[in-house]
Amino acid sequence: MITGASASGWSLVLKPLDFDQRFIDDLITFLMDIRDRRVLITGASRGLGRALAFAFAAGGAREVFAGARNAADIEKLKSDVAAISAPITPIKLDVTSEDDVNATANLGFIDILVNNAGIAGYGDPLQMNFETAVREMNVNYFGALRMARALAPQMIERGEGMIVSVATAFAKVNLPLVATYCASKAALLSLGQALRAYLGDKGVHVMTVMPTTIDTDMSKGADVPKMTTEFVATEILRHIREETIDPPIGEEAEGILDGLLKDPAGLEKMIGQIRA
Repeated sequence: MITGASASGWSLVLKPLDFDQRFIDDLITFLMDIRDRRVLITGASRGLGRALAFAFAAGGAREVFAGARNAADIEKLKSDVAAISAPITPIKLDVTSEDDVNATANLGFIDILVNNAGIAGYGDPLQMNFETAVREMNVNYFGALRMARALAPQMIERGEGMIVSVATAFAKVNLPLVATYCASKAALLSLGQALRAYLGDKGVHVMTVMPTTIDTDMSKGADVPKMTTEFVATEILRHIREETIDPPIGEEAEGILDGLLKDPAGLEKMIGQIRA
C-alpha cells in the first residue's frame, strides 16, 4: 500500500479560503502519499507519459524514471528536465526489449510502476496490417506484463508498492475505429485483475485507469472529443492517492461505464457506428 508522509512544505499548494482548517489539514496529509516515492513510467517521452512524469515530480516524488525508446527523445527530455531541475531521470526503456525491461530491476526499489507505453492502429481488424495488431499486443499488453514481472518481486519482498496501467474505457466496449487497440487494452484490464488477485494480499495495489481519447500524437488522426494530457495526469494521480480500483477517467469514460450498466447492447450498437 502507498502510505502517507509528513505534511510540511505544502502551505502554498492549497488555499484554504473558507474551509475548516481541520479539513484542510486532513486533505494535506491525504495528498502526501506521493512525496518521497520512486516512480517509473514507461512511454514517458511525450504525451500522457511526459505529463505524468512532471506531475509526479511536482507532487513531491523523490525520483521519477521516465522511460523512452529513442535516444533523441531521451536527450530532449533531459534538456527539459534540466531547465527546471525536476527530479526526473530519463532512461532507455523499450518495453518489448527483455534487456531494457530487466535492467529496470537494477534501479533500486520502485514504489509506483506506471505502465503507460502504448501504440494504436486504426481500421477494420480483418483488413488492417496484421503486424500492427501483433505489435499492439507486444507493447500494450506484453510490455506491461514484462514490467510487472521485473518489478513486482521487489514490491512483494518489501510488502508495499503500486502497479498502475493505462488502458481505456473502450476496453469495456470496443471502439471499432481502433478495434485491435481496444482489444489489447481489454487484455491489459484483465491482466490487472489477475495481478490484483495475486498481489493484493502482499501489500501491492494494482489499478488500471480507463480514460477515453487523450490529445496526443497517438490520437491525432481521430476526429473525436479529446482530453488534455494535464487533466488526465492529474486525475490519475488523484486515483493513485485514493488507491482506487480501475477508475474511469473523465466524464465520457464515466458515461460509458454507466451505459454498460443501463443498456449494454444499445451502447455497443451506438459506439459500433464509429468506424474507420
